[in-house]
Amino acid sequence: MISITRLSSPPQHHFYGYYGIDAWDPSLRYHLSLETDFHEHRPVVGDVASVGLIDRETHAFIPYASISAFNLQQGSMMHWIDVGFGNEFTFNDWENDELVSRAINLQTKETRTIHGAIAALSPTRPVSLGLNFARMAHCRAVVGYANEMDPDSLQPQPTDDGLFLMDLRDGSSNLILSIDDVVRASRDMTIPDGLAWFNHVLFNTDGTRILFFCRIRHGNGFLSSLWTVNPDGSNLVCQIPFGSKVSHFDWRDESRILISSDVTGEMQFLELTDGKGDFKPFGAGILPPDGHASFSPDRNWVVCDTYPKNPQRLAELMLYNIRRERKIELGQFYSEEMFTGDIRCDLHPRWSSDGKMITFDSVHEGSRQIYLVNVEAIVSE
Repeated sequence: MISITRLSSPPQHHFYGYYGIDAWDPSLRYHLSLETDFHEHRPVVGDVASVGLIDRETHAFIPYASISAFNLQQGSMMHWIDVGFGNEFTFNDWENDELVSRAINLQTKETRTIHGAIAALSPTRPVSLGLNFARMAHCRAVVGYANEMDPDSLQPQPTDDGLFLMDLRDGSSNLILSIDDVVRASRDMTIPDGLAWFNHVLFNTDGTRILFFCRIRHGNGFLSSLWTVNPDGSNLVCQIPFGSKVSHFDWRDESRILISSDVTGEMQFLELTDGKGDFKPFGAGILPPDGHASFSPDRNWVVCDTYPKNPQRLAELMLYNIRRERKIELGQFYSEEMFTGDIRCDLHPRWSSDGKMITFDSVHEGSRQIYLVNVEAIVSE
């Protein structure tokens, strides 16, 4: 029998926010979380969240800081790091009008500041990737951080904004690829002149390549494209050009990519090799057309969710055994009709580092909380 435990406790709301990131400390006792007293509107200027940890044993929330650099979809992109300063966790924050990251030592509670907002960690080096979540607030508000910037001041395709490489030891940040670089590399495609931005970045398994979206506002929506680049900004390659729908991805290894896209005709999960364009269906007829999918640490399983399905509005959480091509349903979770658009609560499943636990966010019990599924018996089959 599959056991699901609520890790956090009402009446406050608790959530991590995104998928495919390990939110557990090395001891697997503490889980990163935000805590708010609201979840029924998109955060606006003045709204705050507490940054802290949930104790797996007591289910208590342990606060460390208060921030306004967060959203309901991706939280504050919190991560655990160990780069020579002991066991630390990071979160994004504002320093005056600039976005920074804070790194807090779990034992001493000493805080360091890193220039820029962390979006993803390298698995092999003490560096991270940074994005401008302030710009995103005016490009796609659901993944940005609320601010009072004048949107008319934004350059559509800036040369001084884009993808940053941040040194987690000395706190420095350098632009490695500008939005203008990618737009210029897209000149042979039919694209609008709207606001462009980068979103959802991820290192491959050996830290040698970076996968990311470039998106451009178009009418009431946006167009998407998928790219890879080296950590120094060289060897930029378009994997899926503007015009197709691309949604969620993960790296299977150092060169193979899992992506949900309609590039081959219908929306489905596909696997491709970096730079090859060799799209092949993945989990065809078993996995949903789209969802937040990520590989287990041993790369033998995929965890995935669905969006709430009408009319019952149940979101499904599932495991997919790659070798056996078999799905195991972990549960279905109700989401009230009001939780759509910018305040939706995607399950956003996340593996623990040992591959034995999955956590996810859900509103099925009336508040936004973090839940835990022990999958040790399943994945050890």
